Amino acid sequence: MTKYAIPSDLEEEVVRLLYKRAADLNWTYLTDTERTRHYQAWTSDPQVGGRLLPFIGKPENVRPWLKDRPMKEYIRATYGVGKWAPLVVRPATPVSVLVEKALGHGWEVDLETLDIKPLCVTIRHDDDEEMEQRFAWAPMRDFKHLAWAAIAAQAGGDPLPWVICTVDSFVRKITPEQKATNERIVKRLGLISAHVTDG
Repeated sequence: MTKYAIPSDLEEEVVRLLYKRAADLNWTYLTDTERTRHYQAWTSDPQVGGRLLPFIGKPENVRPWLKDRPMKEYIRATYGVGKWAPLVVRPATPVSVLVEKALGHGWEVDLETLDIKPLCVTIRHDDDEEMEQRFAWAPMRDFKHLAWAAIAAQAGGDPLPWVICTVDSFVRKITPEQKATNERIVKRLGLISAHVTDG
């Protein structure tokens, strides 16, 4: 990704505006086609592309910057991760709440173990602090990334069981067929499946 000399105050203003619009659109659950339409609109928008153009140089470079920089970080930012997290208008549900929704009461989340690719933490149950698990979560569209991260970690020697939690919204529900497929895949891989509806 090409680095551009965008003034930090301008970058912050543009990203804040993008994150506000993304929240209004429920960005996390948009399809690729819907996202493409918004990237095109933002590229030609004087408040977004118009402000970036003097520093990015060419109109065709605006969209890749939007997609590969602030919007690539958007989901992580909604969970409080990354330099743009303070610019998020509507933060996502905290991971501790997702864990409780997915697995029930009594789990402690160790935020010191937070990893970001994918979002993942170590959790321990109050009844047995020796029983640790990894809890990885993402929207349905990123299920394959969660599964791959778990497989790669375990192949690399991670002894902990992995919980793969897909998150959907009331607006974009995971279908029963998708949920059943996820559960079959996760079972075959020796992982634990969870699902949470959030916002």
